[in-house]
Amino acid sequence: MYMRGEGKELAGLALLFTAGTASGLAFNHWNITFSYQAAAVSLPAAVLAAVLALAALRGRLRSAAGTRPAIPFLLGMSFFSAGIFSSSVSCLTDCLPTGGNGQIFLHAAADGSVRHLKSMIEAVPFRDRECNALVTALITGDKSQLSPGTSEAFRKSGAAHILALSGMHLGVIYLMLTRIFSVLGNSPAAVTARSSMIVAVSGFYTLMTGAGASIARAFLFISMNELARCTGRKRLQMNVFFTSLMLQAAFSPDVIKSVGFQLSYLAMAGIYILYPRMKEWYREEPGTTMQDNPAGKALKHFHPMKRLWDMASMSISCQIFTAPAVWYYFGTFPPYFIITNLIAVPLSAAAINLALTVIVLESFGICPDFLVQGSEAVIRLMHTSLGIISGM
Repeated sequence: MYMRGEGKELAGLALLFTAGTASGLAFNHWNITFSYQAAAVSLPAAVLAAVLALAALRGRLRSAAGTRPAIPFLLGMSFFSAGIFSSSVSCLTDCLPTGGNGQIFLHAAADGSVRHLKSMIEAVPFRDRECNALVTALITGDKSQLSPGTSEAFRKSGAAHILALSGMHLGVIYLMLTRIFSVLGNSPAAVTARSSMIVAVSGFYTLMTGAGASIARAFLFISMNELARCTGRKRLQMNVFFTSLMLQAAFSPDVIKSVGFQLSYLAMAGIYILYPRMKEWYREEPGTTMQDNPAGKALKHFHPMKRLWDMASMSISCQIFTAPAVWYYFGTFPPYFIITNLIAVPLSAAAINLALTVIVLESFGICPDFLVQGSEAVIRLMHTSLGIISGM
């Protein structure tokens, strides 16, 4: 079960669309700078894309259609052409007035909310004020309050991605929202209401934090997974991956030049492709499974070496896929990335969960001291651990 065949229908089309988007950006860079001209040049490509897409829908064509072998090629070229047109239209819209009343209100609300959230974090009575700065960076992405020593420790230890808002951060918040809204029940209406609220809150948080490439990718993943949940469709990871890739490239073609965008998708490709295989390399000992020990349900769910291997294999799979890009852009590679991720990722997830709980309770004036001290202890442990690793 390695997701054989999953995503095959979309993989080629998504990659061709992304390649077309990159080509369109290159065309615009090569002196086709006037937006209307750029859109006009690619208009025939858009017409071709629409015609072939309608033909594909009408005939229910598939990429493996053997009776009409020319159609898959033409369909692929239509997606490539659509990518060219998409990037050219983005050049056009860059020169037009943006932001209707609704969009302006939404962004204003997001900006006001993130300022209020920062003030709430600042009001948490941590004894070490560097903890407030770290919580601000972890939750809002604002690293301006961090001391140079802290920033350097994260960078040298290979944990800089923890301070840059990414899918991991939204994933932690997504899990919290899933638990909070689970009280609604599991009826069809409750599932729809829960998914709608999760997507709405996740989307607003994405806006609050600036909608960077990585966190926007995570929001698309969450939205498509929740849509599949509401409609009763099977959630196929690679289909979500490639659909998200096309949507993000279509809505914001310039994002494909972003290092964060590239590293985010490479990391997810490693998680989806290599990680499931590496997980199975660890063979559980006899007596640790439900089949061998029916009374050992708790033992099955708490197998420390298996959990440790799962975490290590996820880190390795991400690093294998992102290493070429990291080396190309930064000319370096963190030698202790496995140790860093085994320590920093779970501690940062715990720090975010505890900090959010403390922030909410503190805003109501009912946060007990032991919870504040516990949250601070986790943050300081993460900070100290990364400082030790960075000095190795």
